Amino acid sequence: MLRMDRASISLEPAQLMELEAIITDEDEHLALKFVRKYVYNAILKSQQGQLKSHLDGSADPVGDFK
Repeated sequence: MLRMDRASISLEPAQLMELEAIITDEDEHLALKFVRKYVYNAILKSQQGQLKSHLDGSADPVGDFK
C-alpha cells in the first residue's frame, strides 16, 4: 500500500517514447500496463521501508483509555 504523500519519479528516454506512443495511439490497455509497470512500481519502491502504522509508536495506544 502506498503512503499518501507527494511523490516524484523519473522516466528514461525509452519510457518517455513508450508513453508518447501510448498517448498517440490512445491505447487504454497499454496505458494501464505502463502505469503499473513504471509509475506504481517506482513509487512503491521509493517508499519501501518507510511505511509506518500508527500502532508502531513507542507509546502505549491503550494507556489513556478509561
